[in-house]
Amino acid sequence: MRALVEIFFNPPMAVARFGASPTPLEAFEWRVSRDAHGRVLTVVEPALSFRVADDGRLQPYKPTDIRFKEDDGSVRPVAPFFELWARMQGADGGIEEEPFTLALLAELKITLRHLSVEVNAANLKAARRTNDDACGFQARVAFGGDDHTVKPLLACSPHTSGLQPLVLPDKPVPLGCVQWLKPVAERDPQHPAADLSVLRLRFTPAAGKVYGPPRAVQGPDRLTITGPVDVLQLKNTIEGRVHTIVPPDQRILSDDTPWSTYRMVTGLYEDPQPQDGYDGSDDGNSQSWGVVDDSCDALVAVTVAWRGNRYVAQGRAFVGPPAFAPDRRPFYSVADDLADRDLPLVPVTPENYHQVKAEVVQLFRRVFETAASMNMDAARTEALQDNEAMSAPPSPRLPQTGPASMTEADQPYIDRTPDLTLNQPPTEFTTSVRGDRLSYTQAVPFVHSQLMEEAVLIDFLRRRHAHVRRLLRPAFGLITEWHAEALPPPDPNFRDPRVVRDLMHDMRMPPYMRDAYYVPLSLTRRQYRMMIDFLDLLAKEEGATA
Repeated sequence: MRALVEIFFNPPMAVARFGASPTPLEAFEWRVSRDAHGRVLTVVEPALSFRVADDGRLQPYKPTDIRFKEDDGSVRPVAPFFELWARMQGADGGIEEEPFTLALLAELKITLRHLSVEVNAANLKAARRTNDDACGFQARVAFGGDDHTVKPLLACSPHTSGLQPLVLPDKPVPLGCVQWLKPVAERDPQHPAADLSVLRLRFTPAAGKVYGPPRAVQGPDRLTITGPVDVLQLKNTIEGRVHTIVPPDQRILSDDTPWSTYRMVTGLYEDPQPQDGYDGSDDGNSQSWGVVDDSCDALVAVTVAWRGNRYVAQGRAFVGPPAFAPDRRPFYSVADDLADRDLPLVPVTPENYHQVKAEVVQLFRRVFETAASMNMDAARTEALQDNEAMSAPPSPRLPQTGPASMTEADQPYIDRTPDLTLNQPPTEFTTSVRGDRLSYTQAVPFVHSQLMEEAVLIDFLRRRHAHVRRLLRPAFGLITEWHAEALPPPDPNFRDPRVVRDLMHDMRMPPYMRDAYYVPLSLTRRQYRMMIDFLDLLAKEEGATA
């Protein structure tokens, strides 16, 4: 008989996304396709999905299309599944990983009654800013492995003597729900590959609502300016406009907590970045409106009792907003961040050329999809304004950090952009050069879309390897790579957060984007080294054939 060694969730973590629709978003995959003109583009393609019946059983099906919104405009939430898996040891000592199924339960001579489930979900953003546990709120549910009913996650603040809880138990904030699904041995004849006997849990996030105290009624309207406007006309247009902060039925929070008086940059708190990431930060004296949302992080734990031992699997769900452009892939994902932390650098050799080339092609396609989803003009203006608050010695070999950034004066980095943006004057920060025309934003497709084609991209990288190498912003170096002293001239191979010039924006790729610490974004260290080594390999090939 085999022995149970360990249990774990697959996937170990998942991103859930808000949605007010009662119907979760169906599964889809990204595929490479072509438009009517033969150009490469990424599309979403329906994949095998599950409906959950009233009794908790799964019903597999393949949708014909993907709907992100209902007719009334409500968004379908992303509600991920967590599969329970096991590591089993055979008589020969070998370890195998496999889904935890009804058959495995029978092999271990246990039932669903030998399993227990616990889910803890919490929103601690206000607690972190105020350093007050009573300003956070959390929900906990625990139940047996034979309970397949939906469990709502109703969160309230912990009660601590002398502290006022933000969320009261009789007025909880819903953080979604969980359901331990009912496994069945039978397979669906139309989808026999779907194993319905696997033990699974589904996490469904909340609707994406905001909650506040009774005073969170109305706030001033805000408008972001992205081009030349008639200021007087604009003022007359928006003067007196207000918006509802929180709907009346969601004004359920206590107003007698530190969260209602919190202000950033006072020296009283350790303000997380970005400092202004709360409602009220850009109004008056920046005092918080006392508002929270129903996002959360959730820890899912399943315990299996077998032969007097307890085996625990843990998984995490992170809740965020709906995807702005679900058919566009970010070039820097959570998976890339984890790979950068846990995996070695990608070896680039003539022997694995095709493998690395495939990764490079996908990376450039993701870069285009990200760049094509953003307002490059607004990002450039904000980034260059941020630079004004910093001062670094001139560095002739680096791009411009002022108004001349990404103009014809930004040599030798600039290429075709001035021709595509009508030679934007280097003395202005304006995000537009002619009326409301977003010149940089409109230039992105012309610069990057051709590189979606593999043959065109590889030819470009082979011919312009030195130019591309110069255009790539280095990743931050490991601490072991830093110089003993932070010298003003930046190291060309990596960035150092102690060097001011390494914290300033310029046109290097990706241009004018920020990371989580509000400094210029780069590729991951692993992606950057792969690109540099791949360019070096192409340069050697070019030299050998010259």
